[in-house]
Amino acid sequence: MVAPADLIDTALTSAPADEDEAPTTPDIEPHKEAERHTRVIDAGEFEVDTIQEQSQEPSFSFGNTIGDILKFDKPTRRKRAFSNEFLGLICFVLLLAAIVQSIYFLRTEITTFYPETKPYLLLACEKINCTIDLPKQIELIVIDDSDMQEDAESSGLMRLSSTLINQAGFNQAYPNLELTLTDTEDIPKLRRIFKPNEYLPTKTDIAKGLAASEEIKVKLAITTAGEVVAGYRLAVNY
Repeated sequence: MVAPADLIDTALTSAPADEDEAPTTPDIEPHKEAERHTRVIDAGEFEVDTIQEQSQEPSFSFGNTIGDILKFDKPTRRKRAFSNEFLGLICFVLLLAAIVQSIYFLRTEITTFYPETKPYLLLACEKINCTIDLPKQIELIVIDDSDMQEDAESSGLMRLSSTLINQAGFNQAYPNLELTLTDTEDIPKLRRIFKPNEYLPTKTDIAKGLAASEEIKVKLAITTAGEVVAGYRLAVNY
């Protein structure tokens, strides 16, 4: 009786070894296929996980960004709108103040070129205690036909006659008259300034002013106080 171990040895020894025939490894190929299949499955699962993570990450970040915008956009817009309205209100107040200030300082010129506004400006001046003066453009007031003669009846008395012409196209305030008496060498000896109420007729409306293109006659009597007078100078000023 042959032992099992001897049978195994005999079978292995008696099996002919064919050098031309390639050895078969039936147990190795299935193992490699299984290993390859396992790797493909693992790689597929890894790729799927990666794609899922990538697909989830943008949606998560995008959702958070939209949420932040929706959460903070309205308060930011309200704050910006309030700032714009407040800035616009300040600009409007400053513009209004500039207009009022310009009207205040240019009230005389405004009433000169726009006489219809004078009643309203006078009413406003009553509230803020201001006055509206007549224009005083002295270069538009001309002295014409002036003459001075010694009084034949009174010694030391000089009589001055002249004409004031307003060449402006609007009423102007009556100017002051400055009279200078000179000696034979044209050296000033006496000087005096006459106010409108001193050289105008008594019933003249001084507040109305000298009308446009109006001419007014001036006549004055001047005492020389013992000074020898040979000439004179006459000027207008405010």
